[in-house]
Amino acid sequence: MSQPAVQRVTHGNSINYLKETHPIFFGYIGKETGPLWEIYSNHAEKYQPHSWFYVMSHEVVKRDISTQRDNVIFVYKDNSSYIFDVDESLISNKEHLNSTLDKWINAERFGTFPKITRSNINQLMDTEKYLVLVVVSENKLNEISQTEKDFKDMVEGIIRSRKQELHQRFQFGWIGSPELANSIAMTELSVPHLLVLNSTTSHHHIPEDDPVLMTPEAVSVFLDQIHNQMAPTYGGNSWPVRMYRGFFEARTTLASMWHGNPVLTALVFGLPLGFLSLICYSVCCADILDAEEEELPGIHE
Repeated sequence: MSQPAVQRVTHGNSINYLKETHPIFFGYIGKETGPLWEIYSNHAEKYQPHSWFYVMSHEVVKRDISTQRDNVIFVYKDNSSYIFDVDESLISNKEHLNSTLDKWINAERFGTFPKITRSNINQLMDTEKYLVLVVVSENKLNEISQTEKDFKDMVEGIIRSRKQELHQRFQFGWIGSPELANSIAMTELSVPHLLVLNSTTSHHHIPEDDPVLMTPEAVSVFLDQIHNQMAPTYGGNSWPVRMYRGFFEARTTLASMWHGNPVLTALVFGLPLGFLSLICYSVCCADILDAEEEELPGIHE
């Protein structure tokens, strides 16, 4: 990168500019010395390709962030600021501070309601939060039906209304490809649907009610049940579940290939099977014919 990992902000007006141009950015307030600054700088270099990192004085942010601490780390996203919770006991243990800040930055670098794909879902799994996934089906123009849009907007409205309450426990997002959600749930989900994935245990939760008929209150109750470990749990990461998931994905892939182009699928699987059958037949028949030839002289005698 041409720019330094941590950029300096010296004017109060620059904060408003950052808010307008960067949906998510991290900031360090205080003196550029000590373990907190050192570890913040190291993680800024690590996550520089994924986010923006700044350093500023208390005077620069006095109208935006009020804090009594000398050194503070915060993240700004979705028009709100969240401060990294740190105390003297954590600062005194550099190893624990390093791992704690790393997890916090990795969890906070995502937006409130991002689009989730196969390329970034593993990164979201590292947040160690519940992943609340709204499942819709985009067409080739990246469009969804009105019913799916209404359901997606309803869930996003719950996020906005309970942002402070849900922020620490849940990471929300939406999936435009039902195949990814089906792979997680190991079943064919209707759309729109709601799927909650435990990123630490790989267990998932599905509402018992039809998601289309769920109200915002019903979705909130469902999320509270998950947090209180009262909702039914499925899946996991055990060997039987892994084997079944592999079987499900293989079956789904084969079915998709057959529906897309049955002739090509028949050739892809039929030709190798045909050659294998011919080889097995020739080997077996050759043994039988050799045995019959050896028995023929004895018969004439």
